[in-house]
Amino acid sequence: MQCIIKCRATTPEQKALRLTQIMDVTAARFATLSYEEVNLKHIAADVGITKAALYRYFRNKETLFLALYTQEFKHLAETAKTQMEQVQLTDSICNTLIKHPLFCKLSAIMHTALQCNLTLDEAREFKTTLLLFTQEYAAMLSTHYALSIEQATALLFQVQQVIIGCWHMSHSVGAVAEVIKEGPLQLFELNFSDILHNHITRLVGSYQA
Repeated sequence: MQCIIKCRATTPEQKALRLTQIMDVTAARFATLSYEEVNLKHIAADVGITKAALYRYFRNKETLFLALYTQEFKHLAETAKTQMEQVQLTDSICNTLIKHPLFCKLSAIMHTALQCNLTLDEAREFKTTLLLFTQEYAAMLSTHYALSIEQATALLFQVQQVIIGCWHMSHSVGAVAEVIKEGPLQLFELNFSDILHNHITRLVGSYQA
């Protein structure tokens, strides 16, 4: 395996392994860094390839992160299947999201960063894939809970909006992250899991009323 990392990937198996390595390294870096701080040169170095070689797999930073988002959505859907077998709708959604912080973090910047600098074909492919995942998730929700496909789909879009707002509100950066630890300013220090659950509870309640 070490040889494959250092040598150029030529066989389909080697290329698949290389792609997995790129995705794993990107996920690891993004878990602790902001999108702006993640550098393609560093990702390539971690994988053991040149930046030019990385471009053979992804045209730019945006397409790499959209691939990571798609991968995380797939993992999230797999978790959702298990959650639906065990808990009520609110807890199913919240528990699934909390288990996938990387998906939430990617969702928070999807519209402002990840969907920029795409060709028409890339944008169409990504949105088509996202539509299929959303339809599959909505179908699962409709099967397990008293929702129509239309209601389940609308709920998922609103959940996405909640994720974006809750993530940014609970992940302050720089000087703001420091000052909201002081005295009365702690009012602005929010916990993502808590506010997500509060919003999802009200959102689901509106559908089940």
